[in-house]
Amino acid sequence: MAAASSLPLLHAAEPKRVTVCPGAGDEKVLKLDGEEVVLLGGNYVLKTQPYFPPKEVVLANAKQMADGLKASGYTPKPASDGAPRTARPCVRLGCMWEGAMPNSAGPVDPTWAANLKTTIEAFAEHGVYVFLDVHMDAFSTTNGGDGLPWWVGSHMQSNVTRESASGNCCCCTTPSYITNPQNPMTIVCPSWLACCCNIRGVQTQGDDPWAAYAVGTDLGNPASMNVGNLSMRLNNNDSAWQAGTLVWVTQVHNYAARFYQCGSGADRQALFEPYLQFLRFLCGIWEQHWNVVALEVLNEPVLGGLPSWYQFLTNRRNLFDLYASVLEELGKSEPPIRTPLALQDGFGSLARASCLMRLLSCVPISSKAKKLLREWGEKNQLILSFHWYPGLGCLAHNQVIRAEEFVKVAKEESKELMASSPLFMSEFYMPDGETLASFLARFADLGCSSSTYWQYVDTDYTQTSGWYKYPPSVTQYGEPISREGDVNPKAWAAYEKTVADGSYWGGLVCGAGGGQNNVLSKLSSIAS
Repeated sequence: MAAASSLPLLHAAEPKRVTVCPGAGDEKVLKLDGEEVVLLGGNYVLKTQPYFPPKEVVLANAKQMADGLKASGYTPKPASDGAPRTARPCVRLGCMWEGAMPNSAGPVDPTWAANLKTTIEAFAEHGVYVFLDVHMDAFSTTNGGDGLPWWVGSHMQSNVTRESASGNCCCCTTPSYITNPQNPMTIVCPSWLACCCNIRGVQTQGDDPWAAYAVGTDLGNPASMNVGNLSMRLNNNDSAWQAGTLVWVTQVHNYAARFYQCGSGADRQALFEPYLQFLRFLCGIWEQHWNVVALEVLNEPVLGGLPSWYQFLTNRRNLFDLYASVLEELGKSEPPIRTPLALQDGFGSLARASCLMRLLSCVPISSKAKKLLREWGEKNQLILSFHWYPGLGCLAHNQVIRAEEFVKVAKEESKELMASSPLFMSEFYMPDGETLASFLARFADLGCSSSTYWQYVDTDYTQTSGWYKYPPSVTQYGEPISREGDVNPKAWAAYEKTVADGSYWGGLVCGAGGGQNNVLSKLSSIAS
């Protein structure tokens, strides 16, 4: 069993530790040894096994980040009271629950835990700070996504009662929480409506498209369905991900309705307790590593529940009730949990960022959730995390195009819900390093205590545009599937063998491509 508590605890006032503190005005900020600090960097997320690169790669990446920021000469603008601020490098490190508990609920996998520790310590050697990110996209591999273990959805599918939450409107059919031959992936709305709303339909390949690596078929490890099932790859490649296909599939909407309510009721022991156990473990990691800043408890939580309008309109409320259950249980811990927690609103957006988010915010969050959020905010243990991916469609999660306006909306939400906790711009994307650097500086000027672009990748190591790589047996034919979803049959046939034997490394799924590095050095253009 991997136990974070086996290491000595650090004092919360460790001189190198970054902490949440009151700022010059009403807003809270991050401080290092009593002075306000801004943390800048990139996401560092492997969406599939092995979940972390080798130590020597992390060390080289950390050195590049630290050296790049130092060489840039960049200094943030002073705080509102004129006090100087400094900048430090950081990463948002993906901590996949599926990697920590790969086959069942229980102790954290010791190999995964050791690799996490090694990675954090490698960043520490060069003074790079770390946000632990319980990353997930569209919940789980069983839906073509990543993050939550496959057995979570399997439990949902195998344990359906009349009380099981879902978006299913028909009492004569069983809701689909996973994808397999009995539960084919479908869009949650009629095809004509999907067309009107510009939702890309589900693509399939072959006569039995959902059999490979599916739960219950014995045709491969279900943990690998998101990379090994070709039909999944047609729907989770970068192009399909940007089009939002997986966000609107039936399985994801049913999953969202049920998972956010697992803090109470029949799913508590099977789902909530293992999730809480994982969070407690990561809180323990914060205790042992001075360079760990905070724990982000869930990435881009999809708001689902369709076609049931009741479930859809109450799903955001249920999400915050899940957060409340986490805060309540962690608040009972002895010794007390001291880890700052970063929380996201639905989709990683903000309540007033789009027409869709305004609609889903019409149902207020519970008084219990509001009370706990404010209490944790007032004791300097919350951070508001959010993503800036502007869009113009009627279903866009964020329609605020100007960065200044978006940060203003974030400040309002933090003040309303979290006692003006610090702002963390945890994801945004630009096509080149210079523009990424300019926006890192802009977000710092606008009041974000930390910002991380999507995403840092050592492209020299992977020889691809993301945290995924292929052996020569595959690359001799090219790339198995492109970011646009084009399949290379010969390369795919060779790649399938690596998935079958478990030797594949990373995966081009759910926006994993398009990575960049050495961005912090480009802050020199802002400093000059």
